Amino acid sequence: MSKIFINYRRDDSAAYAGRLYDSLCARFGTAQVFMDVDGIKLGDDFVKVLDDTEKISSALVVVIGPNWVTKRLFEPQDFVRREIAAGLTASVRVFPVLVGGTHMPQSGDLPDDLVPLARLQALAIRDEAFHRDADELIAALNQVIALPVAGADFTGEWHATVKYSWGDTYQEVFTFELDDGELLGAASYVGTPRAIQDGKISGNKITFQTKSLTMLGDKTYEEKHQYSGKLVDGQIKFRLQTETGYDTRLPEIFSAARR
Repeated sequence: MSKIFINYRRDDSAAYAGRLYDSLCARFGTAQVFMDVDGIKLGDDFVKVLDDTEKISSALVVVIGPNWVTKRLFEPQDFVRREIAAGLTASVRVFPVLVGGTHMPQSGDLPDDLVPLARLQALAIRDEAFHRDADELIAALNQVIALPVAGADFTGEWHATVKYSWGDTYQEVFTFELDDGELLGAASYVGTPRAIQDGKISGNKITFQTKSLTMLGDKTYEEKHQYSGKLVDGQIKFRLQTETGYDTRLPEIFSAARR
């Protein structure tokens, strides 16, 4: 049980919920985060999907904006109310998230079954510090959400200064994310971002491949770049072996740090 369920009211905080969804997917993978816009397919029973998904979730993120407390909240069949009430009575961690400069509702502002929500510590997501505040939410979710891939946390952006064997130096950028257990992202080679392929994480080790094309005279060669790295003291110690098809390259050894 490791899904994150995002609860929000569309006419109150849809844009904020969408940004949070993107941030949480980048950290935990799309299979671990549910939001009704992306999680319900054409022809699905809307109510059943919501109920079934919440039952297998271990975290409920409640997005509260300026227009969250309305008459609809006091209607027994209001989806926002139903989802929160179910989360409060189940073995689910509930995370209230305040957006748009709003304040946490008081007990008297809520229907009886949502009163426990007012006692929970809330996190404010500020427009001017969205990413920093979202990282704080991610840190809290890390305590209850199991990563789909067993291993070290390689997600995010990493930077490295690489002096290649032919003498040129480039600032390379590596961006990693998890999607349903699959490692995705990009790795720049001589300053150009390239999609990673065959990405894998095992413990504190990471491996992946990228490709590029090189023209020599009237011939074009495909180069394969095999990366293997180990996370040590907060840095990835990389070894890059390039297969060119036209010469023999020594491996490049360098370190990348998270940004």
